[in-house]
Amino acid sequence: MLRIKRTIPRLLLVFLLAGLFSACSTPKRISRLEEHAASLLDQAQAQEFGVDEYEELLLDDYENYPVPEQPEQIELLHLDLRDSLAMAAKYSREYQSAKETLYLSSLSLLAEANQWDWNPVNNFSALWGIEQKPSSSTLGTNTGLGMRKRFFSGARFSANLGLQTLRFLSGDRTVNLTSIANVSLSMPLLAGRGADIVREPLTQAERNLIYALRHYVRAREALLINVAERYYAVLNAKESLEIGKATYASVASSLERSKAMADAGRVDPFQVDQAQQKVLTAESNLVSLEENYQSAIDQLKSVLGIPLDIGLEADSKDLQRLAEQKLPNPPMDFDAAVQTALKQRLDYATAQERLEDARRQVRIAEDALRPTLNLALSGDARSDTSNSLQLMKFADSDYTAGLDMELPLERTDELVRYRRSLIIERQQEREMVKARDNIIGDLRNVWRQLRSYEQSYQIQRVSVTLSEKRVESTQLLFEGGRVDIRELLDAQDDLSSAKNSLTRSLVNHRISWLKLLYQLGQLPIDPGSLWSEQLELQ
Repeated sequence: MLRIKRTIPRLLLVFLLAGLFSACSTPKRISRLEEHAASLLDQAQAQEFGVDEYEELLLDDYENYPVPEQPEQIELLHLDLRDSLAMAAKYSREYQSAKETLYLSSLSLLAEANQWDWNPVNNFSALWGIEQKPSSSTLGTNTGLGMRKRFFSGARFSANLGLQTLRFLSGDRTVNLTSIANVSLSMPLLAGRGADIVREPLTQAERNLIYALRHYVRAREALLINVAERYYAVLNAKESLEIGKATYASVASSLERSKAMADAGRVDPFQVDQAQQKVLTAESNLVSLEENYQSAIDQLKSVLGIPLDIGLEADSKDLQRLAEQKLPNPPMDFDAAVQTALKQRLDYATAQERLEDARRQVRIAEDALRPTLNLALSGDARSDTSNSLQLMKFADSDYTAGLDMELPLERTDELVRYRRSLIIERQQEREMVKARDNIIGDLRNVWRQLRSYEQSYQIQRVSVTLSEKRVESTQLLFEGGRVDIRELLDAQDDLSSAKNSLTRSLVNHRISWLKLLYQLGQLPIDPGSLWSEQLELQ
């Protein structure tokens, strides 16, 4: 009897220890979850890209760019393009968000896949009862442990073992024990039967992970272009500022020469006023150029995830190396480029497969209009109630078999879902056509821009050469008194404008080249540094 009286406290202790173990093992369970998520991400990469070495896509703890506590400890950052991309890979908030979106998709798939595993189930409940007349009190417990499983055929299986106890806390203080076993199986025979119907939530979760992986890769490529565009914008603004300073120095020198010549009576005083006005204009232009330069730096910092109060300076040698490069040409003609983009663009592949998703939903909604017929099988066994554990009497078990049928006499909700799925299918068809048109349109635009900037660059190179010669000759003519100061000032302005246009055309051509590769789906990127071989300069 003493052994029986200790049964309930022992059961309570077992469940308390199990709960404590679960709480203490949370880090280990998270670690196993990470391993499962990594496996799903590796499988997605293998399916989509067919690679042997997988990118590690698990999340690292995001850290903001470290800022010293004392302002005087802040050092100036000197970055080239490679350094800027490495900074973005580490600190870009957009890049981190893209990683998190992908990881969340893997967790969604993991949760859905778990529904199809053998999963343990358990329960424990206790009920304390008091009766006034006659005065008595009882404590009942119900403990269960089992397994459950879903199958792609639509079948659901469960098996449970349980123990029921009833202890009288007054009177003779006896304990009644009953052990229970239960097995059940249910299966649809008409509507809801078959792997293509039953497995759909898991199929869609798998597809969503592939879509998220593609979006992540495209977002990474877009980030590279964004960083490169902001970086070269800084170099362009810096070059414009240097050109502006040179122009200011040139017109200021012209002003001094015009004053000297006016004092000597060689030019009219109004020409000095013209030079003075041009100096003021150049000085005002310097203020605007400095503002544009600082604004470009702030925009680059924002893209990189660097605080705005951190000083930053871009490497001007990158612009020099770019100017020394031969402008690249498109790797194919336009018609071939369109076919390549439609074949390799990940976002277009997603648009096509979302149409397949919509068509699956139509089939599933159509299946729900059929009559339902479910088969249910179950078996129960229990022991005799006693103050000690008894063997279950399987010979006296209860077995049941049944059919549950529902004719499709009222299917309004199902008809609404079916009609909605047909509309969504048509919408996805239009979205796929729209995606194709957008790809061709975007490709045509960047193709034209690339050609336009190439022609502009070649024109501006000639323009700079001619403007330099014009400034030299006009300077000599002015000093010889053969032209007035306006001719010289206009020549200096034209030289400044030509140099700015040359740099702008060079930078725009470079960015358009990267955008062309992006549109073609041919911009491979190292995930750790965001560097691409297409950025290499000889």
